[in-house]
Amino acid sequence: MTASVPARVDYRLTPLGESVLPEQRAIKAWAEAHIADLHEARARYDDTDARQCG
Repeated sequence: MTASVPARVDYRLTPLGESVLPEQRAIKAWAEAHIADLHEARARYDDTDARQCG
């Protein structure tokens, strides 16, 4: 905790947490490259779900 007003807490990844960053960055890049496909899939799912519930 850093002595300040308002109180502030600084967080940092452990070495183990840092070791997963390359994979996390790859997933982020994939998601950004496929965002349109993800939105379309979500819309199809929502449409299908609404028909099944209605």
